[in-house]
Amino acid sequence: MSRPLTAEQLVATALPTGEGPDSYGHPVAVRESRGKNRKSEASDPACARMLEAADARRPSRPSPVVAVQTFNWKDDANGGNSTLASYGNSGAVAVFAEVREGLSTCRYFESPGPGTTYEGTVTVGPAPQIGDEAVQFEITAPSGTGPHVTQYTVVRTGSVIATFTKLSVGGRDVRAFPPAMIAQQVSLLQQAQSRVKLETT
Repeated sequence: MSRPLTAEQLVATALPTGEGPDSYGHPVAVRESRGKNRKSEASDPACARMLEAADARRPSRPSPVVAVQTFNWKDDANGGNSTLASYGNSGAVAVFAEVREGLSTCRYFESPGPGTTYEGTVTVGPAPQIGDEAVQFEITAPSGTGPHVTQYTVVRTGSVIATFTKLSVGGRDVRAFPPAMIAQQVSLLQQAQSRVKLETT
């Protein structure tokens, strides 16, 4: 099992700002431990566990180091996000298993939102062939401006789980988080973990 990355190593491994065509990356930030295990308010327990695991908020010992980053693209006001979580011991394997297990039954949930109830329908997509294991799914929720579609791509590579989310609004132009950027981020994580392994052998 790969050794976990430190906060400094994880930040150094994040995608450079402005990476990708017509993209505007924001500086990566380490997520503070306070509120790290904030519970999902999804009405279906399977959906709640899945979302908490994908967002690196499931209990794990030791707690993971988590870095987050926001991305925006030209002609796309909705943008996307990445969450990189480095786990100790076999934490990444266990947390990814919770994502996969949740997806096996989670199809619909409700959660309280500002002024209205969020109603999410979950659709599982084909798993991308990347990293050690990966899943992809979408959550579609109705709104006054048309469907809100949030695409999740969750990838485990060694001791790190990388979650990429991309929001599309209105249902007319559903976009994915750029696969080339996902592949680059996974490659950077693999390289960083290989360096750590070499340094400790």
